[in-house]
Amino acid sequence: MASWRDELIEAAKTKAEREAEEAARHRKRVEEALHTAEAAFGLATEALRFTRDRVRDKGQDAQLGEEGDAHELVLADHKLRVELVRDAATIRVTFGAGKPREFDFAKDRHIAPADVEEYIGRRSVELVKGAQKSSPW
Repeated sequence: MASWRDELIEAAKTKAEREAEEAARHRKRVEEALHTAEAAFGLATEALRFTRDRVRDKGQDAQLGEEGDAHELVLADHKLRVELVRDAATIRVTFGAGKPREFDFAKDRHIAPADVEEYIGRRSVELVKGAQKSSPW
């Protein structure tokens, strides 16, 4: 139990001190969550590669651009992009021209890398179905 002195020290802190403490806590959460985000990004990349390989097996031109922390699968005029935002421990997934879906590992600690892989896999299925529908092979 905190003594009255500890409570007084806490109550007397300035706004700047409180914000600095919160920023330090956030940096620590991001640092801890980055390992999980990196693992999820690795699984997402493998899902994109698997999709590219299966589509190429069918004779289609699927391109996978891997540029640092941003990978993009392109099939005809359909796109699926996965980005790792290291300074926030976030994975951003953009399907087509839609709004990006973000997985914030610092904020939501219950997200598992397998959840991201499953999401990417499902979007990959939609990508292939959309490409197949617009230009059957």
